[in-house]
Formats: sequence, structure tokens, C-alpha cells
Amino acid sequence: MLIRSKMLFPAGSLLLGALLNAPILLAQAPAPVSFTGLILADDRTPLEDAVVGLERAGQPVSRARSLSDGRFTFTDIAAGPATITVRRLGYLQRRVEFDIKPGPTKDTVEILLTPVATDVEAVTIEGATGKLQGFNERRVRNNFGYFFDQNDIRKKSPRFVSELFRAIPGARLQASRRNGNILELRNCTPRIWLDGVRADNAEIDELISPSEIAGIEIYPSFAGVPAEYMDKENRACGVILVWTRQV
Repeated sequence: MLIRSKMLFPAGSLLLGALLNAPILLAQAPAPVSFTGLILADDRTPLEDAVVGLERAGQPVSRARSLSDGRFTFTDIAAGPATITVRRLGYLQRRVEFDIKPGPTKDTVEILLTPVATDVEAVTIEGATGKLQGFNERRVRNNFGYFFDQNDIRKKSPRFVSELFRAIPGARLQASRRNGNILELRNCTPRIWLDGVRADNAEIDELISPSEIAGIEIYPSFAGVPAEYMDKENRACGVILVWTRQV
């Protein structure tokens, strides 16, 4: 008599065999990409030496400077949403949101900067210690101003320049929709001078970053303001003198 036998294989053995015979797939991280941009003035003149920062979730990722043709490049960065911040002396700071695409791209992103309005000539400061001579002299003898040099700023480690004003009498900060804070002294907008040039219609946080400052003088009222920086039209709102460092 013919007896048919049945061979039983555990289900686990079948599954193991299937896994062993299946192709092995290795997860691969997205390849890093390069991102190129062009910094231009609003008249489309290329701007050299602009500081360009790349951020994600508020944290710095990379930094570059624009060349003589206005171009900058970030290399070996991950694709995805990012914020690009551009700063250059004489121009308002610009923050732009981008979605950096994966894979090679030939497109160049253009970022236009608006110059800071000025209607007076720069004040020339001469002396053995350069443009900080006046700053250092006033810091010693002027009892009405508040002074911060590069070392003071490093100790406080502010994210925005406006944060230096939290201890200044009469100062009020309000979060800006663009960048940093809107600053008021005595309930109005203070006059800002950048390296001896008057900056009109500019917020301090859009004009410069803490790391670019060699010295800053803050006068909450007209008292103590150096004669060359007095402005009768703005005498009740205070004066801010900013001196930049060489980077």
C-alpha cells in the first residue's frame, strides 16, 4: 500500500528562507548638495564681501562671503528648508526662506539688498587709535552715555544687538516681524550712526550683528551726545553710535 507522507516546515523556517533569498536593501542618506546665490544691490550691482549665513531651526549651519561678482556658494549641505541671512555694511540686513532642492541644480538665487538711507557725509575720526579714539575718550569722560566694546559684547553674548539695551533706562524692545527687535528709546525711534554715517529708517538689528561691532555708544537722551552727532529733529529720542570692527 502506498503511503503518502507530509513534510511539515515551521512557518518561521519559511520566513527565514525568504529573507535570506531576498535582495538586501541598504538605506542611504541623501547626498549633500551645493547651493549658489548672487548678492545684488537694488540697482542690480553685484555686492562683494557680504556675509551670508545659512540657518536651520534657528541654528547656524554654514557661512560664506560673496566674491567680487556677488556670488557665494554653500557646499556639502543637506537639501530642505533653510533660512539665509545676508549682512553687508551700508545695507539693510535681509532674511530669506528657501527650500534647497536635492540633486544638481544650475539655478542661481538672487538676493537684493536695500542701501541704508544717508543724507550727510561721513564724519572723519583721526588719531593714533583709529576710529575708536573718540569712543575710548568719551567712555572715560562722558557720564551720560552707555558704552560697550567688543569684550563687553562677548561677555553678554547677545543674539541681537538690541538685547544690549535691556539694561538701558528708557529702552523698550518689541519683537520684529522681520528680524530681531524693534527698538525705542523714550518711546520713539533713536538716531543711529554707523561709522560716522547717519543711517535713516533702519532698525539696529537689521543694520548690523553683534559680532561686527567694535564699539557702541548709547545716549538715551540728548544729554552727552557729541556735537557732531546732534540732531535737533530727533533730540528727544536718543542717539546710537556704532563702530564696526575689521573682519
